[in-house]
Amino acid sequence: MTDKKKIIYLVGEGTGETVTKLANAALSQFTPNSTQVRLFTMVEDTARILSILSGARRERAIIAYTIVDAQNRDFLEREAAKRGVEVIDVMGSFIIKLALFLEQKPLGIPGKQHQADASYYRRIEAIEFTVKHDDGQAPHTMNKADLVLVGLSRTSKTPLSSYMAQMGWKVANVPLFPDITPPGEIFTVDQVKIYGLIIEPEALVRVRRERLKYLGLPDHAKYADRDKIEREIRWCRAFYRKHPQWPVVDVSGKAIEETAAKVMQLHQARLEARERAALQRAGQRSRRGE
Repeated sequence: MTDKKKIIYLVGEGTGETVTKLANAALSQFTPNSTQVRLFTMVEDTARILSILSGARRERAIIAYTIVDAQNRDFLEREAAKRGVEVIDVMGSFIIKLALFLEQKPLGIPGKQHQADASYYRRIEAIEFTVKHDDGQAPHTMNKADLVLVGLSRTSKTPLSSYMAQMGWKVANVPLFPDITPPGEIFTVDQVKIYGLIIEPEALVRVRRERLKYLGLPDHAKYADRDKIEREIRWCRAFYRKHPQWPVVDVSGKAIEETAAKVMQLHQARLEARERAALQRAGQRSRRGE
């Protein structure tokens, strides 16, 4: 049925030949006639990108793209994240790895795919940082993170961190346990970087049971016990109330992209609020002649 088909947008700044070939090769691995593909060519300005993003959001489509221009590429990634639209840079990761392996900078000429510019290397650095700081690792360098995510086990900390790292954010994540004191660094790091993740009990029961199945363990183990989970969540909410400066984001039933967009929106608002407060204080000192 057409109305059940997933929509895929293919976006290129030229004829779209490269992205079409790559997409067709990938789609050959899946059930035929399960998708509808829409091709957008000669995408060379932000107005066109916004129009495409609007359509993708409306149709709940995923966007696969090959864009050479660094500004347009970053604009697409940034605006897609704001709208909760998933995008795939179909050549970017391959080009980055080749550039690092060959110790060469790609030409960045249309028809020769991406230039390994500063934004690409920033993403690689962010991914490496995030991997090293997963699940509470390396707390002594947590202060170098752009964001710090805290939450109970299986509240999407790692996949959310990984997703945001691919967008260039250095993310550390720290698990919370009722009977274990969290690393002291989460209280000394810049508090504007910290975000608490929470989830509804029923959703967490489902996630943990799936995890147990994956590990080949019985799904009635204590780890997924509903009463235990409810106690954990009550403790976690009480812990967050002791730190009201941390925004709390509910991940129940939300896609990673949606949660990431929410965190970025909150973070931008917090940074702007801090800047306004700093300017206000500076103005007050100036009026006092300090």
